[in-house]
Amino acid sequence: MLKDIIAFLLFSLLLVAGCWTLLHEVQTQFAELISAKPLIVLSSFHGYLPGALLALVFMTGYAANRLWRGLRRQTLSANNGKLTAIGVLTGLALVVIGNFAINTYWKGKAENTGYQQCPAFTLLTNRITMSAWSKDETLCLDNDARQIIERGTPDETRQLATHLQARSKQQQAKQQILQQEAQRKRDSSKE
Repeated sequence: MLKDIIAFLLFSLLLVAGCWTLLHEVQTQFAELISAKPLIVLSSFHGYLPGALLALVFMTGYAANRLWRGLRRQTLSANNGKLTAIGVLTGLALVVIGNFAINTYWKGKAENTGYQQCPAFTLLTNRITMSAWSKDETLCLDNDARQIIERGTPDETRQLATHLQARSKQQQAKQQILQQEAQRKRDSSKE
């Protein structure tokens, strides 16, 4: 009986945590896509979650049924185990298929909003489930971008956008100074 209670609580906790993680990841992906940042990071991790959550639903149901039957001192039917096994195997198959389908969806969304995936081994080389997307491919090779984008968090992409704006303002200021100096030289050569 204690094992059934622990199993039910553990599976329930995993199910709640998985649902929260999935919702958080989807919200983060949408926020990145609509942010109009020069560089975003998309994660493929949450593509595995729908299949895993389906398997967890069946395992939680099995644990709940065992607990309920144990409390009522009834025997567990053999079909319950078969149904759970089919559900778990379906969830595992959905892990692979769902990951492919969900990642294809996000790639399409990123391309439709004007982003291109950074070439392999340019940014986030230490992250398997994350990919950097940029509106300007030169950003993928930018040294400052490499230093800022290490883990692929939205905070890092926000820092990079701020850094790029500051760098652009510096370049504009330098350009203005050079133009003013050139104008002064022309004015002094006329005198």
